[in-house]
Amino acid sequence: MKVKSLLAISALFLLAACGPIIGQAMVASNGVKDFKVVKGNLADLRAGQKLLVVAPFATTPESFYICRGEDASVFVDSFNGTGLFSADFHMTGQFEDNGPLIVALKKSSPEAIRSKLELAAAPDLLLTGTIVSRETVAAPAKGIVMKVTYRLEFTDLKSGKTTVVEVDVQDYFQECIPTVVKELMKRISG
Repeated sequence: MKVKSLLAISALFLLAACGPIIGQAMVASNGVKDFKVVKGNLADLRAGQKLLVVAPFATTPESFYICRGEDASVFVDSFNGTGLFSADFHMTGQFEDNGPLIVALKKSSPEAIRSKLELAAAPDLLLTGTIVSRETVAAPAKGIVMKVTYRLEFTDLKSGKTTVVEVDVQDYFQECIPTVVKELMKRISG
């Protein structure tokens, strides 16, 4: 009887240890999986430029919002926190299509944008984005791990040049965007 109890307790301990082991294996490969410049040149972007991020980002059938506009808002916080860009945020109405606004902004001068949107400073760049794909999974004893691909379109408002970057990242849910911004900073600032 003692042997059966000992085996049962041992089996219970082994099963309890599996969650953290599996969770650790799931997060061991966190980070940027792919980074590619789809259009334009990354050298056209300079650290310290004034950036206007337009929210919400677009979605595809393979993606979804956690909260409409949240991705753009977190990008603004991360850009400002790292100092990569001096970023500001504008969101259209909760359920409005921001396509017409984006087209109008791309045709406007930086000063006209500043005046129209009542910004503190005229932006040098406009950032729009698409959440290409997103999936989340719970890593036992670790938290929520998210795999997400962002397509970020930077438009220089003076020259009209566009740089489109596609970044595929896997990280803890709350760290995906800061991870993308750190990678951008590394590639832009050298």
